[in-house]
Amino acid sequence: MLSYYRLSVKQFTLWFIAFSVLGVFLAQTEIADELKGGSQFYAWEPWSWAFTAVYAYAMVTPAIINYCNKWTLEKAQLVKTLVKLILLYIPVTFAFITCMLVFRYLVYWLMPGVDYDPGDLVDVYIYEFPKTISFYLMVAFVAYTKLYRQRAQQEQINAARLHGELVEARLEMLQHQLRPHFLFNTLNLISSTMYQDVDKADSIIARLADLLRYSLASQHEPFVSLREELDAMNSYLEIAQLRFGERLTTELQIEPASLSVMIPVMLLQPLLENAVKYGIEPSDNGGSILISAKLAENRLVIRIVNSLQQPTIKGSSFGIGLENTQKRLEYLYREKASLTLNKPAEDRIELLISLPVERLDRGTQN
Repeated sequence: MLSYYRLSVKQFTLWFIAFSVLGVFLAQTEIADELKGGSQFYAWEPWSWAFTAVYAYAMVTPAIINYCNKWTLEKAQLVKTLVKLILLYIPVTFAFITCMLVFRYLVYWLMPGVDYDPGDLVDVYIYEFPKTISFYLMVAFVAYTKLYRQRAQQEQINAARLHGELVEARLEMLQHQLRPHFLFNTLNLISSTMYQDVDKADSIIARLADLLRYSLASQHEPFVSLREELDAMNSYLEIAQLRFGERLTTELQIEPASLSVMIPVMLLQPLLENAVKYGIEPSDNGGSILISAKLAENRLVIRIVNSLQQPTIKGSSFGIGLENTQKRLEYLYREKASLTLNKPAEDRIELLISLPVERLDRGTQN
């Protein structure tokens, strides 16, 4: 329940000022009415009448607000709530009139030689009872307006939080889809190599350990610098190099300024895996992979060009790796990021990733 002792100094001050301002307006009305009626009165009396009424209503207002917070105006409860509000008017108004009379008796008692005679108390209660209905309705209206505004804001906050949690869960699911896929392929490679070339299998295991270490270290970090990602991808390319030997050639063209840009963790691994799968593995002659990165108009442009041994690939995407990468970029950047495929030649395919430069690695800027 809203109580005065729970109000902060600032809230109580605002509460007091609001009712005091209302008291000033009511006092002016009282003075005008008394002058118009030709009544004789002390100069302070209209002010005491107004302020005792206003402060008395300030005493009962928290009760109205409390019950408005408890009684919802939802469609299923609307009639019941309206009946309750009508019935609540009786005890609230009775309490208000009682407080007002006590305050007035106190004021007149403090003024020597002036008596306060409100007349028959039953008549006073009957006279005052309907006069406060407009103020009662106003308090209830303000209370419900504020309540529903707070609920709407809270629903927006909850919706945003749930959306964020959903996106985070989807991103985690996509990342978990990528890692087992890559791990399965690498373990197959180790299995097929270990009986033919133990040293090569040992090197593949060491590089795989580096990749897994990177994956675990960045599990709770959705973004890493391009420098960190490329360092990890070197391990992947070394695994591919150990597998294909001279059939695979790689080239890096990285603009130094782009290394500090933060990108989604494990962004490049599934794309490089696609490049190997469709550009190197199917051909006895192998092929090449080019990775370039540069800054252009406050965007990071990453380009992966590889040989293409399967020209029958259709559409603008292929493989679970590329599909999941597209979804990750949509969740993280919405329309600000893009991933496109081009075919500059029949035997070449180009993948372009364009990301906004929204995050920079603080440790590599200087």
